[in-house]
Amino acid sequence: MTSTHQRHQISSSMPPLDLTKVFDPITTREFARIGVRSGQRALDVGAGAGSLTRYLAGLVGSSGRVVALDEDAKLLDPTAIVHVYERDLRHGLQLPAEAAPFDLINARCALAPLANRTDLLDEMISLLKPGGWLVLGDIVYAQMWVHRAPSPEDAELLANVVRRVLDVLASQGVDLHWGDRAASLLLHAGMNHVHARTTARTWTGGGPGCQLYADNVHQLTDQLLVDGATEEDLDRFAELMADPMVVLRSYQFTSTIAQSPAH
Repeated sequence: MTSTHQRHQISSSMPPLDLTKVFDPITTREFARIGVRSGQRALDVGAGAGSLTRYLAGLVGSSGRVVALDEDAKLLDPTAIVHVYERDLRHGLQLPAEAAPFDLINARCALAPLANRTDLLDEMISLLKPGGWLVLGDIVYAQMWVHRAPSPEDAELLANVVRRVLDVLASQGVDLHWGDRAASLLLHAGMNHVHARTTARTWTGGGPGCQLYADNVHQLTDQLLVDGATEEDLDRFAELMADPMVVLRSYQFTSTIAQSPAH
């Protein structure tokens, strides 16, 4: 068993998780729908470990440019195509004038944790070229469903722990309804071709999705204990996330795309 003092507490509102395996396929399908082309300019807001930055760099090629922003840019590698800026998004994007405008701006799980999320959205819209595209992606609040577990007690524990994770994030200022509201905000901003798609899948114990759940719980342990979870609950949750007997619903994730009006 893992004791409390061996676990780590995170300092930011949103866990610094590797979302690549579970959410990259959703976002890259949006890029394909839009049709990102060679020679275009793209901005990746909250680029994290840079998986989408690198993917975009491959799409725009040597004649294009990708600008990557993150509060901690140590995992982002500048190249001839990729330009990296370390920025605290609480103070805006703070981009040099020559970096804009952009054909595509992507922001995944970047705005919901920030109090100035609406201002950032307006700023991103202003940086788009006429006809340019915005791609947003966010985890949104939804009821947990456990499809299979070793026992009814385990099923109840799984649902309760995931609910507590979402409650903790919300208590720290993460707007878990931001993804639900994004389409309305973009329509009111005058954007065209606004489409939102919500995805929820089954995740099986031992797979990357359940590992993501386990990482969330591990990184939020101290807050979850304050919220009423017990150490025994969290240890059992970790065991269940590695058990292929377990099948439960993923986080609900909403992608929203919108196009700037062509002048």
